[in-house]
Amino acid sequence: MSLDLNKLQSIAKSIVSIPDYYHLVMEDSIPIGAEKERCFIWEDPENDDNKIEVSFDLQTGQLVRLDMDAEKENGVGYACEADEAKKVADSFLLKHNPNHASYKWVHIDKGRNNYYITYQEEVGGLPLPHTGCEVTVNDKRNIIKYGLNENLSGVTNRPSWPPSIIAADTIRSKIIDETRIQLTIAALHSSMYEIKETKDEYYLVYEPISEFRVIDAVTGNDLFGFEHYITPPSHPIASNETGQHWGQTSQTNESEQAVTINLDDRKVSALEKQLGIHPEQYVQVKSKDDGERIHILYKRKEKEEAEELEQDALSVDAYMKRKWGNQLKNLDNTCMIQIEKSTGRLVGFNCFDRIDEGKPILSRQQCWQKAEQFLSQVFPDYHSYLQLEEDKIDPDEESRLREFFYLPVFIGGIPVNHERIMISVSTVTGEICTYMGVSHEMIRKLAQHNFQQVISAEEALERYIDYMKIQLKWFIHYEEESPVCKLVYKPSTSKGDLTDDRGDYQQRLRYIDACSGELIWDKKMSLL
Repeated sequence: MSLDLNKLQSIAKSIVSIPDYYHLVMEDSIPIGAEKERCFIWEDPENDDNKIEVSFDLQTGQLVRLDMDAEKENGVGYACEADEAKKVADSFLLKHNPNHASYKWVHIDKGRNNYYITYQEEVGGLPLPHTGCEVTVNDKRNIIKYGLNENLSGVTNRPSWPPSIIAADTIRSKIIDETRIQLTIAALHSSMYEIKETKDEYYLVYEPISEFRVIDAVTGNDLFGFEHYITPPSHPIASNETGQHWGQTSQTNESEQAVTINLDDRKVSALEKQLGIHPEQYVQVKSKDDGERIHILYKRKEKEEAEELEQDALSVDAYMKRKWGNQLKNLDNTCMIQIEKSTGRLVGFNCFDRIDEGKPILSRQQCWQKAEQFLSQVFPDYHSYLQLEEDKIDPDEESRLREFFYLPVFIGGIPVNHERIMISVSTVTGEICTYMGVSHEMIRKLAQHNFQQVISAEEALERYIDYMKIQLKWFIHYEEESPVCKLVYKPSTSKGDLTDDRGDYQQRLRYIDACSGELIWDKKMSLL
């Protein structure tokens, strides 16, 4: 189908009212996979956060996206009810979505000032993922967002309900038999979990480690295998003799209160030297203090700006350059470091201009020696708090330009949830390219804790499985050749009824407090 691109702009203006003072800042065909969308963006010249975006499928001319980020209108509260909002959305689909009649499954979420309406096709009463569309109606009965989800998954055929499936109770028993629970230390806040607000944010909890399983409803087999859901094993690191290190000059007394370290020029210069940020090559261009960390940005001196090619003023490249050009330039040929103020320790380093050119000459073990030497300088007591995550290397895999090492944090042999260090090392030069650290202030606080565990893992597991439900869903499984839509069972500990298929978005039982036995639930989050 050949489309008149000029006519598409007129169609866009007929769909939504564009204020006269808005300027057209982008009109281009966007390569999403293959070139398939024609996108128009208008912006308020006084405030580019206020914009209107409209996109069409280049093959069919169908509207695929509408996004209006405009100034909030005065007034709070709903001027319409859910049924009114749905009528507005239905009318919009009637005009702009030729497949609207096939969307039999509809769900409405109420936000603070908007209604979020999801339309999908269904088979067997269950919605099919990546079908239909989503519409947002504001409290003034206006469509402010629209997104078409058709064919995003790549699935070419609609699935049929299988002749027979395994009973839900059988699958539930299988999952319960295989469910494992682990002791961990987690940072929990009353803003995200249903817990009493306390001064202490750290809790000793039991966490289920296989709660997101996907079981084929026909075969009863897990689509990914149990190992897919658990973190890779790790092992303690043998203590090595540490050399000189940057930051604190003596072991921290755990009983001392946190004291902000005076980061003078001498200490920063020592760190720069250690990281290979030499003054003859780099210049400091920005420094920021966020109260907890010092952020310093460096840029290579000799790097000259490349000659810029002339671009169409309304092209996507020109738009991206105007919108984010300065931010992207800051990332090109730069190094960034982060220093924790209370301990004076390095907690972040990234050198974007260490380009991996050449042939890898270092083995993974040799790279680990480089990483461990670096750790001994920036985290001298690392062997007391870190373990090394095992890396399953395929012997037939091509040599990597960088080796990545992941080191989860342990306190007294107990893992700290979602806290780990990452180090990347160039196999070409042996240089440290990235260091994503953790707060040493956090480690100092946790080392002083004296958690009193009162319930066993078996007791915690019993409390957890009391709330486990099993939900049938359609699931896109990306197999080797092409994606397939399969009927699957997924476990859930949602507080709500799962019959509306919204269990993924409801409150879940996340942890069992190991010191009190209390259940810790997600806090119900309100939509904006």
